[in-house]
Amino acid sequence: MSQNHEFPHLAAAAAGLGSRRDLSLEELRSLLCGDCDFFHEDHEDDLECSCFQVLREIIARGVLTPAGLARALAKEK
Repeated sequence: MSQNHEFPHLAAAAAGLGSRRDLSLEELRSLLCGDCDFFHEDHEDDLECSCFQVLREIIARGVLTPAGLARALAKEK
């Protein structure tokens, strides 16, 4: 995670996903992994951290949407 706790990749990805629950693996990685200091796009496709797995399940179950996640993590101004 970035030191300043801002999530620009997540915010950009969430803008196009809204309240969708049926996200592809590519969409999920863009949403959840883009701001991670440990994520590299050239990693094996089957490597997933626990955080990714938990957030993927929460989104799939409809508890949280991509847009809701972005709102929750947005810095208050």
